[in-house]
Amino acid sequence: MNPRLGSLIALLGMGAAWGLQISMLKLAVQSGHSEINILIIALVLISIVYGSLLCIRRQFFKLTQARFRFFLVIAVIGYLVPMAATLYAARQVSAGILALLVSLSPLFTFAAALVSGTEPVSRIRIWAMLFGIMATLLVLVPGLGPGKPVAGAGLVLALLVPFCYGIESIYVDAKWPRGLSVLQVGTGEAVMAAILAMPLLVMFGDTASISLGWNQTTLAVTVFVLCGVLEVFLYFYLIRATGGVLVSFATFVSLFAGIGWGMLIFDETHTRFTWIAVLAVSISLTLVSVDTARQPGRPAP
Repeated sequence: MNPRLGSLIALLGMGAAWGLQISMLKLAVQSGHSEINILIIALVLISIVYGSLLCIRRQFFKLTQARFRFFLVIAVIGYLVPMAATLYAARQVSAGILALLVSLSPLFTFAAALVSGTEPVSRIRIWAMLFGIMATLLVLVPGLGPGKPVAGAGLVLALLVPFCYGIESIYVDAKWPRGLSVLQVGTGEAVMAAILAMPLLVMFGDTASISLGWNQTTLAVTVFVLCGVLEVFLYFYLIRATGGVLVSFATFVSLFAGIGWGMLIFDETHTRFTWIAVLAVSISLTLVSVDTARQPGRPAP
């Protein structure tokens, strides 16, 4: 296969898998199980997959105090809060809107970097932020209108997802434990998140309703987990094949894939404000990619 064609297929697959994850969480919520139960099932399955790969690759590592603290932080802002926010918001917010809001993650990363002083302020970045804010307002303002308290709360809750991912990117880049591989960090984060979520299951979940049988919830969560593993594999394939050139376009693909999956699975329709917001996000992400490409030695967002 032509290397360029292979990279393009990998990019489309990565974006499609990313977009499908949101619809799978929404599908799981619609099955009637509580958000806490779904969260636990997902985290346990993710931990099993990562743990199995860790054993196969024999990449065991020592858990030091510094590594424990690192895993604790990224487990909260990388798994617990964004996944819980997605699950609770999914009851009121369409999969397409969730995909649009999650696609703002690179902008929150930019904002966090600017606030922390780790990145310089540029005109392109300012315009990227403005278009991102415009897209957010186009989605939020109609949803926060009179008589829509539930939908409005869901939209605000959904914004926690890109906020957490944005902060996580900066934290991980600055605090990555020396000597640990991506698989080791991924395993530590997933297992820590599952452990932290267990008390939540006891306090707020419904342990009696958790079933190991094959139903809509387990199917949706299984697809969600497999998509996550596929994303990681394709991400590193693209990094090796293109040096990260194409990775920055994955957010574009995931944005439209998320909207497309929502229309296909849930028969969703969107207003003109939503499509204008999609255009604004696309312009913003384009500016982010252009600015990142201008920075020598910087990885794609």
